[in-house]
Amino acid sequence: MKWRAINAIAVTGSLFLMTIVGGCGHKEAEKRVVPVRVAAVELNVASTEARYSATIIPRTQVELAFKVGGYVDALRKARGVDGRMRDIQEGDRISVGTVLARVRQSDYQVKFKQAEYQASEVRSGIDVSKAQYEEAVSGVASSKAQLIEAEAAYVKAKFDFDRAENLFASKSMTKADYDSAKSQYEMTNAKVAAARSQVQVIQAQADSAKANIDVVKAKSQSAQAVVQETQIPLHDTELKSPLNGVVLEKSIEKGTLVSSGDKAFVVADTSSVKAVFGVADIALADMKLGSKLSVESESMPGKEFQGQITSVFPAADSKNRAFNVEVTIANPDYLLRPNMIVSLRVGTKQQISPQPVVPLNAVIKSKSNADGYAVIIVTDEGGRQLARFRDVKLGESFGNAVAVAEGLKQGDRVIITGGTMVNDGDQVKVIP
Repeated sequence: MKWRAINAIAVTGSLFLMTIVGGCGHKEAEKRVVPVRVAAVELNVASTEARYSATIIPRTQVELAFKVGGYVDALRKARGVDGRMRDIQEGDRISVGTVLARVRQSDYQVKFKQAEYQASEVRSGIDVSKAQYEEAVSGVASSKAQLIEAEAAYVKAKFDFDRAENLFASKSMTKADYDSAKSQYEMTNAKVAAARSQVQVIQAQADSAKANIDVVKAKSQSAQAVVQETQIPLHDTELKSPLNGVVLEKSIEKGTLVSSGDKAFVVADTSSVKAVFGVADIALADMKLGSKLSVESESMPGKEFQGQITSVFPAADSKNRAFNVEVTIANPDYLLRPNMIVSLRVGTKQQISPQPVVPLNAVIKSKSNADGYAVIIVTDEGGRQLARFRDVKLGESFGNAVAVAEGLKQGDRVIITGGTMVNDGDQVKVIP
């Protein structure tokens, strides 16, 4: 587990070298000159602690942009060092919900007022429709009463007419009385028909008035939706802070013409901050969630902060094969600021004997020992710079470097870039 990262680098390098050896002739290898980068082996006083550099980032950082366009006509005011009020600027502290800027509202207010007026007109139409419906319902009740009265008169007239027919047939009634009874019967029958027709007409009017209420209500809902639609951009003319924090960037001034989506501010919560650094997989065992780390900054000599590991990325970075570790640091006094460089210390300050140290990316798999490791050094031979493989015995790892217990001495130059392109004895050119 400890040397998994070195194994991966070393095996990849060895396989690539074997491919080159198998595909190229020895003479061709002697002719080519491979560009490489090197690092001098340094004799460091190593310790059991590892130090990493990281850049401070806010716990939360947000870009604020306008949702609507227009001229900026107001900025939040803050008291300056001279005691006078001024426009908000970088470094000012803000609270959640604070209105930082506002674009001119007049255009949006006009549209909103128009929508409100139209909605009010439609709402008054509902009252009119309801009154018409209530009047129609009352007319239906009145016409039905008249129908009932007409039907009662009709029943009596029909009874009298039937009696008159019998009497007239038996010559017990005069022709004049018979004609009067018949006329009364026909008149009441016509009144019943007219009353029924009147009921149908007024009922149709009531049904139409009721349907019109639903239509006007639907129009009112649409008009209210328009009011809400015009109210949203009116509210969006104000740009509010979503958090308690500090202004990191300001991109506008009073009078600036902005469009929807234009960035106005960058705000951040720095009550606690984060530092992210990369470690090799052999160091992951020391990076446990919740572990405490010491954090220092050159800008504050002697000041030490306490951080806590809050996240270890599950996959290595594809470029440098390092695992990112995130440390959260309490920052109640706001001393640690975004983009400040800090160093983090993992382990103790116990010192061990001096020994050569090389970068991790200089280590490859040994060609002569399947379980061993090697480096490629650059030597001067006959005026030429040649690559030579050298087996080494590795010691402890320290951050992005590893100690070499045997096989190297101070001043040796090891290849850190381009090693996969050379064979033992190849001529190389050291580039910056």
